[in-house]
Amino acid sequence: MFQKIKKIIGFIVIIAFALVLVYVLFARISGQTPSLFGHAMLRVSSESMEPELNIGDIIMVKKVDPSTLKKGDVITYHGKEGPVAGKLITHQIVEEPYEEDGTYYFTTRGIKVGAIDDPQINDTQVMGKVLYKIPILGSLYDFFSKWYGLAAFAAIIIIAFSTELINLISIIRNKDEETDEDVPASAHNPVFNKQFVESVEQETNEIITDLEDGL
Repeated sequence: MFQKIKKIIGFIVIIAFALVLVYVLFARISGQTPSLFGHAMLRVSSESMEPELNIGDIIMVKKVDPSTLKKGDVITYHGKEGPVAGKLITHQIVEEPYEEDGTYYFTTRGIKVGAIDDPQINDTQVMGKVLYKIPILGSLYDFFSKWYGLAAFAAIIIIAFSTELINLISIIRNKDEETDEDVPASAHNPVFNKQFVESVEQETNEIITDLEDGL
């Protein structure tokens, strides 16, 4: 029983990992940011939020109602003007947001000494609020983004679920190798009902007799 449960869990993990990998690759190729249930993991690529956020740090960003954002919150938004145009920017809200004609407006800025205010943004640009920084994950990301890191990750998955992978390959091979030899001999030699056979013979004899009388 335990082995069956382990096998099922192994299959689920492998399938889930494959789906997540395909989703992330598709999102990257299409230029989108991978997001799951309104949450996204992003990697800091500038020093504007140092010392709170350093280059390479991984942050968790959650989509929120713009009306809940306030001064002091750190948000990630889509830049539209100046040097930040077309980029994802993570900065702190430095003034209380205000609402005008149903749209919320924000003033943001990096916290590094000497930083200046960003161009004003509105709620349509906001991707989400930064919840927290994920320790160590940045270093792991750097490692696994290299070819040797990917090879190590693949090796870990194979070793952890080697039994499940072997079983899966075995099932696939068995299906491909099915031939007529696997079919019972009776399937090639159908047995007809005795009454049916006698009826056919009788009708055949009658037809032959009529033909002979005609001749």
